[in-house]
Parts: sequence; C-alpha cells; structure tokens
Amino acid sequence: MVKFGGSIDYFYVKFTTPKPKSMIVGDSRSMQGIQPRVMNAKFNDLGIELPVFNYSFTIAQAPIGPLYNKSIMKKLDTSSENGVFVISMTPWMLASEKGNNNKKGEFREAKGPPHNMNFVDVNPNYEYLFKNLNYFHFKSLFRQSSTMHEDGWLEENNLPDSPEVFKNWKKNQAKLFEKMMHDYTISDLRLQSLHDLIKDLKQHGDVFLVRMPIDKDFLEMENTFYSDFDKDMKEAAAANEIPYLDFNTEKNYRNFKTYDGHHLDKKGGLDFTNKLCDLILEDYPR
Repeated sequence: MVKFGGSIDYFYVKFTTPKPKSMIVGDSRSMQGIQPRVMNAKFNDLGIELPVFNYSFTIAQAPIGPLYNKSIMKKLDTSSENGVFVISMTPWMLASEKGNNNKKGEFREAKGPPHNMNFVDVNPNYEYLFKNLNYFHFKSLFRQSSTMHEDGWLEENNLPDSPEVFKNWKKNQAKLFEKMMHDYTISDLRLQSLHDLIKDLKQHGDVFLVRMPIDKDFLEMENTFYSDFDKDMKEAAAANEIPYLDFNTEKNYRNFKTYDGHHLDKKGGLDFTNKLCDLILEDYPR
C-alpha cells in the first residue's frame, strides 16, 4: 500500500500485482461485494485457472466501454484457457454523461486510471505514482478505514453503527442516483462494448454476467432510468451463450446485508460470494 500526503491510495495495488488468469470486473459494488478469496476456495481443484483477481473500480473510473475493455485485456494473463470471469453489471455501467459523444471518443473516464496506465502489473509502479497520485483525491472516494487487499477486494471497515446512520448513508446514495439519472444517458456504444468484452473473455474461459442485489427502492430507481436493462442483459447473455445471474429476481433474491442500500458489507459480501459461486458451479462445465 502506498501512502501519499497522509492519505491511502486504494487503487495502487491493482497495478502492482501479477496478471491473473481469472477476473472479476465491474464497479464499486463488485469491488466491495465479491471476495476473490472465497472464489479461490470454492473453485480449488476443479481445473479452473486461479487465483481470481478483482479488477473492479468505481463507476467514475470504469464503466463498460472500449477503454475499460482494453485495460481488462491488458491486465489479463492471456495464456489463460480455463479461467472464470465475472462481469458485474449495473445500468450505470452502460451510461455516459449527456454531453459526451462516445462515437467521437469522448468518455468521462478517459483521463484517469486504469485507462492512463501502460503498465498494470509492476511493483513498484512508478508510472502510477507519477500519473495518478496528484490527479486523484483518493481520500474522498472511500472512507479512510477501507483496506484494499492484494486480490483486488476493497474491504470497508467503517460500517453504520445504528439504523439512523444507515438511513443517512442510504439517503446520500439516493442523491447520487438521482444526479446520475439526470446527468447520464444510456450508451449504445457501451452496450456493444459489453458484447465485445464477453467475446474477448470467452477465449480464455467461462464468463458469467451478474447483476448484484440491491435494496428494492434503489432497484426501482435503476429500472426507471434504464427500463430495458434486464432485457438487454438477457439478450447479451443469450447472444454470447453465457449465463446471466440476476440476484434481484424472486428466485435469487436474498436480503444480503448492505451498509448503504447497494454496497454489500463484509458479511453480506461473504454470503453473496458463496451464493454466486454455488450458481456458477451449477453452470460450470465439468
């Protein structure tokens, strides 16, 4: 872990670890909610190329698109032939700011990591230190009690200590959702990039498209913003012959514990990752 100016950098680890043969990709939900150590234990001795690495970021850094796709493939050990890949999708992963023309190469994420990184697996990573520590105010992205593990999982240690705190944190997240609903629009180019990513990863193993569980009121907001999201995910999965695991359906939904309504806490993430692995193993060819 690198310390700079008294604050902790949560992304540096992502660019100093070896190239993995199995990966989790997505936004902050999967970065905090899917625990590679659980997957490694569950998938051990099954012929899957391990360990799994969590190459998720936040929605500001890594919506699906040609830039994130390029970084994922740069991070991946492309000698992998029997990896397992989890693509965690939310409507926001396919959204662009209304002022950006994606077809002209305008992307909100372009200037920051991981997209400005040529080297994603060297330690120490001087390119990262030079390019990003002055650019990002990491202290404002997460609470200081967060810990980024070497497998790419961000552990949040500062959890609400009362129902009132939980309500306040959830209220703040709802405001962010409302702002994104106003500022963002769905991008056809990002949706095509999802198909491209699935095709690329399928060359190296088995791919699973996942929608993680969130509180029902947040789910309603997302479905209002992108009413065809589940239809588009099902079509993407069917077109590429992969499973789509939606944990907000009546069949799969459980009240996995969050700390703000849509980020799983450590216990909720442990339970969720175990359940996710069980469903993956039901589909995994053996």
